[in-house]
Amino acid sequence: MQQKSGEIFSDKALVNLYQEYENKQKDEDILEGEVIAAPAYNSPSLNVSRQDLLEEEELRKRIESGEWDNLDDCPAFQKRTPEGQIMARAEAIDFRIRQLETRLPLLLNRDLTSAYVQVLKRIRALRMTKTGMLALFYENFGQKDLDGGRS
Repeated sequence: MQQKSGEIFSDKALVNLYQEYENKQKDEDILEGEVIAAPAYNSPSLNVSRQDLLEEEELRKRIESGEWDNLDDCPAFQKRTPEGQIMARAEAIDFRIRQLETRLPLLLNRDLTSAYVQVLKRIRALRMTKTGMLALFYENFGQKDLDGGRS
């Protein structure tokens, strides 16, 4: 039985994927690597109804709050295509990563090494979740979209 993309990429399914990535990590592996700053994407404004605008504002607030795991019940999110939903989640994960990265110096300056390592684990797990989510989507569902456009 084949699952729909909505079931595979639901809040709950992605939280499970994130937790799996977070639990697999070793503290010593977390301390390697670099922080990459990525600019936030600003989407162009569209002509939409007042209700749609309110729904989009709610979704935008959740995305900018880093609520990557709390989007399923948002009407604007539900109206998006599966690829649009994946992009919204990826953007929300990026916001959460930036939020966590801004807290790192505070933890390090206060000599809270164990908390610092835990935040690094979360950041790494979020990056892995985003990569896994995108790879899974484009490997399994994106191909259908590509094949469907050919005659």
